[in-house]
Amino acid sequence: MSRPTNESTWPHAGAILAGGESRRMGQPKEGVILPDGHPMIAHVISALQAVCRQIVIVGACRGFRIPEDVQHLPDLHPGEGPLAGLESLLAGGLDDRYLIAGCDQPLLTPELLRRLTRCESNGICLFDTGDERDFLPFPGIYPAALLTRVREALSNGQRSMKRLLERAAITCVMLPAEDVPLLRSFNTPADLAELPRRQ
Repeated sequence: MSRPTNESTWPHAGAILAGGESRRMGQPKEGVILPDGHPMIAHVISALQAVCRQIVIVGACRGFRIPEDVQHLPDLHPGEGPLAGLESLLAGGLDDRYLIAGCDQPLLTPELLRRLTRCESNGICLFDTGDERDFLPFPGIYPAALLTRVREALSNGQRSMKRLLERAAITCVMLPAEDVPLLRSFNTPADLAELPRRQ
């Protein structure tokens, strides 16, 4: 995919978590080819490149060849889930704040991501739908200062992003109901079958 023209660049890094086992998909999610002919992760890269000063992929990223203009950080603890991926990113020392998305969120748009980068908080910034049943850790802005808390959680055997965030101070950006589908993760072949109707 061609790199979008930056209209307004956020002065921090965008990051994509791509270290999952993709068991439900049956193949590495990041490399799944979508109906438009592009790998799923390429859509996420494109959206982040339109917003952030640099992009880093965290994890093995087994199904996609990482472009030369995108940095790569291996997982410190492969197969341990997104919380371990978050540790690997925050420990990488590339920046003091990151806009993080999953490799399986191909419907993200630059316009949507810019709503988060306008957040004035220096801490965690996430979308909120107003529905307590929704748990939306990604995309989100996470500060490097969270590393100590993430490491404490992992050392205690905790692997849950939800549990980590329950104890954290979060600035919320309200997201209208019509935009919530843009945050969807596609984890199974059945999920992918719905993509043509959503694009």
